[in-house]
Amino acid sequence: MKVNTDWDKFKLFYYVAKSGSFTAAETVLNITQPSISRGIHLLEHQLKVKLFERVPRGLVLTKQGETLLQATEKAFEEFTRAEVLMLEEEEEPQGSLKIATTMAIATVWIMYHISDFIRLYPKLNLTIIGNDEQLDLKTREADVSIRPFMDNHPGLIQELLFTFHLKLYASKKYLEDYGVPKKPEDLDNHKLIVFGYDAANPYHDINWPLKIGMPKGLLREPYLCINTSAGMRQAAEENHGIIALAAEYPGLETSGFIEVLPDLEKPSIPIYYVYPDQLRESKRVKALGNYLKERFKVKD
Repeated sequence: MKVNTDWDKFKLFYYVAKSGSFTAAETVLNITQPSISRGIHLLEHQLKVKLFERVPRGLVLTKQGETLLQATEKAFEEFTRAEVLMLEEEEEPQGSLKIATTMAIATVWIMYHISDFIRLYPKLNLTIIGNDEQLDLKTREADVSIRPFMDNHPGLIQELLFTFHLKLYASKKYLEDYGVPKKPEDLDNHKLIVFGYDAANPYHDINWPLKIGMPKGLLREPYLCINTSAGMRQAAEENHGIIALAAEYPGLETSGFIEVLPDLEKPSIPIYYVYPDQLRESKRVKALGNYLKERFKVKD
């Protein structure tokens, strides 16, 4: 039996299935929730199957919905490959390129490093999205991502760009007022400014100052939690406490900060250039990746 259903309805289904709720899909698609709901109901009616079970926290795919999701995922990949081929026939990379990254990288790091790239490729229109949540590259919420490694994403290519090396810093005045820690246990008597546990955290062990020198399983109480590295830096500049920042943070060398516990072994955060396999041949994606790899080679 032939079913006349246009691709837009399958696309709608795909985003709802990936988002897990009409509310989340509304944000991604920029379509009102009632319109999304109507579209899903119409698709279910045309296919004569139930695609979702409504549960208190959102939506759960039925068995038929899971089957349709597998099919639409493959279709998305093919459409994306076709789009790349059609839009990139020109020799010079051009068009739009959406870059997803963390809030910290977006606000204080990325423009410091890609200004020359923008000058090199004036026909490229960049959109930089700062979000500590992982955006779905397969659904084209973004084309590429610059962030820590993402586990369990077999459809993504993840290429190492560089590594952030975390260190502890404080202002000269703070250390004059509260003393200089000599060993990790001394941090018990200091004001620690950290990222916070309530916010989305893409960096895994970002709040390590709360546990170094502590018995296993115990954490220090933070003095101040701020979910942006720029806010943490400002708080430290105002002499409020000790922060953990990457040594690669732009402008840190002129901040006047003093490194705390310099001999202490500290965590590092590898950062990757991430893109879906179907964009492997994209000139836009290649151009940015090659530029970043050249800029950061042999720097770790």
